[in-house]
Amino acid sequence: MNKLARGFSLIELMVALAAGAFLLAGVSLSYAAIKGTIEVSKELENAQEVIRYTSKVFNRSIKQTQLVPSISADKSTITITQPEGVIACNGTLTTGVMTEVYSLDNSSLMCSLNGAAAERLLTGLESVSFSLSGELVSIVVKPQKLPAQFGAGINIDVALTNTILVNAYGGNSV
Repeated sequence: MNKLARGFSLIELMVALAAGAFLLAGVSLSYAAIKGTIEVSKELENAQEVIRYTSKVFNRSIKQTQLVPSISADKSTITITQPEGVIACNGTLTTGVMTEVYSLDNSSLMCSLNGAAAERLLTGLESVSFSLSGELVSIVVKPQKLPAQFGAGINIDVALTNTILVNAYGGNSV
C-alpha cells in the first residue's frame, strides 16, 4: 500500500470526534447560559419599568394632595383627594376637588376618578399594598416575574409634602 494514499487511523478519527463533541457541548452550554441571562435581563428591565412608572404616578399624586389619604383595611386601595388645578391620575387638570382611588385589578394598576369607571394606568403588577405612618405613605410594589432576591416587592416611600407644608404654614386646604 502506498504511504501517500493512506487515511486516518481509527484512533485518530475517534480523538477528532471526541474533541469535536467537546467543543460542540461547550458552545451549546454557552448558548443556554447566554439565553438564560437575556431572559433574566428582560424580566429585570420590565420590573424596573413597572417600578419607575408606579413611583412616578404615586409621587405626583401623593405630593400634591393637601389631605392625608385613606387606605382600605386590607391595604389594597388608597384614596387621595386632590385640590383644584393639579394633574389627576388620568392626566387631566382638575377643575375642582377630585378623589382618586388607586387599586389593583388582576395585574393592572387602576385609578377611578370621582367614582367613575376605573382606568388602567399600568399592567405587569403581581401585587401592590399601601400603608400610612404619620405623614409618610409606603407602597410595596411587586412586578410580575420579580426575581426572588427582592422578596415581597420593592418599597416606595412618599412624604405628604404638600400636607406637611399646609400644616406648617397654615395655607388653604381642600
